[in-house]
Amino acid sequence: MDSFKRGYSRIIYLTGIFLVLIAVGIEYFQYQRHKEYVLIDLKNRLNEYASTLNLQARTLREYVNGLKIAAENNLFYIQNFNITSPLFPYLKNNPEKTRFFLETEKFQSEEAMIGNLTGEGSLDNLSQDRKNEINMALFLNSFLEVTLKNNSGSVWAYYTSKNHFQNLYPWTPSGSTMYHRAIQEKLFYKGALPQHNPKRENFWTPAYQDGETYKDAYQKGIVITNVSPIYNGDEFLGSVALDISLTKLSEILTAFNSLQGSLLLINDEEQTLAACRSSPFSSQPHSIPQLKDSVSPEILQIIREAIKNPKSSFFYGESSLIYIKGIKDAPWHLIYIGSTSDLFRQAFLEALEDIFIIMLTLLFVVGLGYLIVIRDFISPAQKLVNHITNENDGIKSTPQSLPPMWRPWFNIVSRIFQENRMLMANLEEQVSLRTKQLGRKNQQLEKTLMNLKKAQNQIILQEKLASLGALTAGIAHEIKNPLNFIINFTEISQEYLSEIKKKTPQEEELFSKISQNLARTKEHAERADSIVKGMLAHARGSTGEITAFNLNTLIDEAIDLAYLGFQGQETHFSATILKIFDPTVQDIEGSQQDLVRVFLNIINNACFAMHEKQKKLGMTYHPEIKVETHRKAKTIQIIFEDNGPGMSKAHIKKVFHPFFTTKEPGKGTGLGLSLSYDIITQQHHGHLKVESKLGESTRFIIELPK
Repeated sequence: MDSFKRGYSRIIYLTGIFLVLIAVGIEYFQYQRHKEYVLIDLKNRLNEYASTLNLQARTLREYVNGLKIAAENNLFYIQNFNITSPLFPYLKNNPEKTRFFLETEKFQSEEAMIGNLTGEGSLDNLSQDRKNEINMALFLNSFLEVTLKNNSGSVWAYYTSKNHFQNLYPWTPSGSTMYHRAIQEKLFYKGALPQHNPKRENFWTPAYQDGETYKDAYQKGIVITNVSPIYNGDEFLGSVALDISLTKLSEILTAFNSLQGSLLLINDEEQTLAACRSSPFSSQPHSIPQLKDSVSPEILQIIREAIKNPKSSFFYGESSLIYIKGIKDAPWHLIYIGSTSDLFRQAFLEALEDIFIIMLTLLFVVGLGYLIVIRDFISPAQKLVNHITNENDGIKSTPQSLPPMWRPWFNIVSRIFQENRMLMANLEEQVSLRTKQLGRKNQQLEKTLMNLKKAQNQIILQEKLASLGALTAGIAHEIKNPLNFIINFTEISQEYLSEIKKKTPQEEELFSKISQNLARTKEHAERADSIVKGMLAHARGSTGEITAFNLNTLIDEAIDLAYLGFQGQETHFSATILKIFDPTVQDIEGSQQDLVRVFLNIINNACFAMHEKQKKLGMTYHPEIKVETHRKAKTIQIIFEDNGPGMSKAHIKKVFHPFFTTKEPGKGTGLGLSLSYDIITQQHHGHLKVESKLGESTRFIIELPK
């Protein structure tokens, strides 16, 4: 009997030990699982807190960006429509006229609705640009009031100008907040300068003490500031800013559900902006708290490494649990520091009692919080971004299912883009109209300039011809009469000589020599008379009457006239004339009389040159003249080509010079081609050039404008 009892007792003992071990194992497993749940729950709650802080920061930033848009739009309306703020007349100089401020004696009851604008300098010496900027700052009062009243914890809203004035809301007496130049050394102004903020971005300042004297009734303690730079086109004007008290941030952290541990909100400068359960304000209430004063060196090093290399996980110190979450819309970080023993002891006790209920509750709370955030914040924000993108691309969009608090923002965006589209359409219409007007003016000016140049060339040519006419008239007066006397007396002398020869026939040889001398004298006198007549023809010109005529017909008539005229002088001369006229050549405007003179001269010179060549070569040589007309893009081309003796390069260079001729003495004056060149280039604004191969051919090419 004792042996069964001992055996049964041994089995029960071993079974109890086994059950205890199983219970301990199950409890340990449950404890480990619950630790994970606690960390997950803690992480979700901290992420939720970070999202709330991020929403607060984003809201503040968007309000400040709204002030920026309002400021720049107001300045545009002021500059373009000469709008003046009703408050501008209430600006007043101090007795020394070194500062000015807003005098509110006539509307003291309304001080809560306006800010006080103060600045350096005198109102008497304001430029128009500075007046416009001051009006813009005064128009901002309503926007500053809305911004401050809609953001709890905001203490100041203000605009600071590079032109040394500031509009500060809410109202404060001028003596307590008078503008001074040291304000431009503050971070909320320096950070907005183009050299520090070239991308014109919204930014947050580190924490700083508001004002110079903390005990003053109008000082708000330690604040941080959200700032946006203000520009007029590419010109930096100043900054618009919103101050938030650190006390408000601490209240936000305190309002979160209590956690076993401490919550800190720090910025990139490692300033402690807010704290829960471990306030850094207790020892020095008026100083700016630093993170290094709130944590141990070990934890400080862990925090720095975590910020430098962000991870969505917990960090463990010697006896601490640390979690860091960055705030997206501000240079802040939410830091949780808790004791691992305190945190997991509670977790162990809760795991024994109602682990399943707590887990379900936590999952429900987290899921509900996630849905709320998605519904009320994330989804509307995404819709707002999409709405802005669509409006910018010119696509009309009407988002549906918006929370009431978001609808005004969508309406503001739609209105601003609509106004911009209307302004751009009006501007483009005005630019197009001005462009067309300038185009017409330019065409008129170009036409006028062309007419002036033609008139100028015509005047120069007329002056030249007038000068030559005057010169030739003098030469004719001085030379013509003596030449006539020489010719007449020579003829009389020849008659006398004939009578003497009849009476004295024995002196026949002497009389023959005298007769030859008289003949030569007459020949040279007649040659001099021909030169004088050529000079008169060169100077006389034509009437210059401009008419429309068919060029092909005119050239055809000139060819026939010149050829028949030359045959009248040289009856044994004949030549083949090829006429290749372009039928598309239309009527042109010019002086028919002058152009005929040019064509006659060229044809006559060609006939003369070919006749001289025929004398040398005999009947084996067949003279030929080819005349062509061609219609070009902007000109009419006329080509006279003969197969005469041609010209040397030396003669080509001088062929258009006055009095130069290749003919024998007594057969040419050298004025025909010179006159032709002036008629084509000066009078008709064309071109005349010559090409020649010595011994083979000569080509005269004329180009006349259409």
